[in-house]
Amino acid sequence: MNLARGAARGAAWNFATVLFERSFGFVILGILLRYIPASAVGVVAIGSAITDMARMLALGGAGEQVQAAPGDKAVEAGAFWSQLLSSLLFTALLLLAAPSISRVYHQPALTLVLQALAFNIFLTCFLVVPAARLANQFRFRVLGLIALGSTVSGGLVALPFALAGHGIDALIFQRLVGGAFFAVLVCWVVRWKPPLPPRLAVLRHAFAVSLPLMQAALVDYFSITGYVMLIGLRLPAAAVGQFRIAQRLVEVLQEIAFAPARAVFLPVFVAVRMDPDRRFEMTKRMLDLLSVIIFFVAAVAGAAAKPIVLLMFGHRWMAAVPVFGIITLMAPVTAFYGVINPLLTAAGKPRLVTYFALGNVGIILAAVWLAAPFGLITLAWALAGRGLLSILLFIPALKIGLERPVLPLLRLLLLPLAALLLARALAFLCLVSLPGIGLIGQLCVGGGVAALAFAGVMLLGAPRRVMAMSAQLYKALLMPLPAAAEIP
Repeated sequence: MNLARGAARGAAWNFATVLFERSFGFVILGILLRYIPASAVGVVAIGSAITDMARMLALGGAGEQVQAAPGDKAVEAGAFWSQLLSSLLFTALLLLAAPSISRVYHQPALTLVLQALAFNIFLTCFLVVPAARLANQFRFRVLGLIALGSTVSGGLVALPFALAGHGIDALIFQRLVGGAFFAVLVCWVVRWKPPLPPRLAVLRHAFAVSLPLMQAALVDYFSITGYVMLIGLRLPAAAVGQFRIAQRLVEVLQEIAFAPARAVFLPVFVAVRMDPDRRFEMTKRMLDLLSVIIFFVAAVAGAAAKPIVLLMFGHRWMAAVPVFGIITLMAPVTAFYGVINPLLTAAGKPRLVTYFALGNVGIILAAVWLAAPFGLITLAWALAGRGLLSILLFIPALKIGLERPVLPLLRLLLLPLAALLLARALAFLCLVSLPGIGLIGQLCVGGGVAALAFAGVMLLGAPRRVMAMSAQLYKALLMPLPAAAEIP
C-alpha cells in the first residue's frame, strides 16, 4: 500500500480513538477531583513520577527493538526477557527504597503509593511486545479501543473509593486496574504469550541494544513528566497537585494532537531508512500536518484555559488555570521533539538520541530548579520560555537524521506560530471586553474566536497547503486501505 496513506490513516484512526479515550478519561478525572484534595493529588503525582521513571528504565527500548525488526522472533524473545529481568530488579528496588524516598519528600503516605504502583512496572512487561506488533501493522484503532477499556475499568474501580473519601487509594487503584486490563487484553488480541528464554547471546544483544534506548526513554520521560519529582522537592504537595493537573491537561492535549502521529513515525522511518529522498519527504509531510494540529490545539486550549479547568474540576483548582494557559505555549518544542527520537532510532543512531535528549532535560531541570521557589506562574513561564533553547538544540539533531538542510522544515512552523499568537491575542481581547460572562460563555467565546482566527490565518496564508492536508486526512479515514502485509 502507499506508505503515506498508511501513515496518515494510522495517525487518523489513532487520533480518533485517543480523542474518545482521553475524553472519557477526563470525565472520570473531573468527577474524582471534586472529591480528592490537591495535596493527595500531589502525593500520588510524585509517586507516579518516580514509579514511571523506574518503568521507563525497565522498558529498555523493548518496543523499539520489536518495531525495528518486525517478525523476528529472536528479537521479540530477547526484548521481552531483558525487559522482564529489568522489571523485577526495579520493582524490588522500589519496594525496598519506598520508606527512604518518603522521608526525603516528608510525605509518609508516599510509601504506600510507591509500593503499590511498583507492580505496574512488572505488568508493563506483558504489553510492550504485543503492542509493538499492532503498531507495526498500523492497527492503531485496536490499540485505541484497548486503551479505552483500560481507562473505563480503572475509572469505574476508582470512583467508589473517591466518593468514600479515600482519595489516594482511588488514584492508586485507578492506575493498577487500568494497567492490568491493558496488559491482559492486548496479549489476548494478538494471541501472544511469553516466549521461552532465548540463548544467552540473544539476551546480551538485547541488553546492548536496550541500554542507549533505555537512557533515551529516561531523559524523554524527564522532559515530559518526570520533572514533577523535582518540583515536589521545591513546593508543597498541594502546589504540586495544582501543577500536575495543569501539566496533565497539556499532556492529554499533546496525546490527542501529537501522539497519534508519533505512533506511526518509527514504522514509517524504518520503512524508508534506506531512501534519503523519501525519508525527507515523509518527514516534511508528517511534520507539516503535525505542526498545524498541535498549534491549533494550543491556540484554542490556551485561549479557553479558565473555563476548561474550572468546568472540569471545579473552582478549587483555580491555581492550575494560568499554569495550564502558559505551558500550552510549548507546542513548537513538542512538534520538533517528537520527530527526533524515532528518526535517529530508525537511522541506527540511538546514542545521538540520548545526547540530544540529555541536553533538553538539562535545560528543563535547570528551569524547574531555579523557578519553582518563586511560584507556579513563574515556573510555568520558565518551562514555556526554555522551548527556544530546546529548538536550537534539536535543529542539528534533525539535520543529522535527515542528512539534509532543515530550513524547509523550519519554514513549516512559521505560519502556524503566527496563527497561534494571533488567535490567543484576539481571544484575550474578546474576553476582556466581555466582563461578567459565565464559564460556558467564556468557553464558547475564547475557544471559538481562537479557532476561527487560527483557521483564518492558515487559509489566508496557505490555502493550498490546508486543502492538501484536508484531502490527505479524508483519504486516510474514508478510502479503502489494502492489507498491512502489502506495505513495501
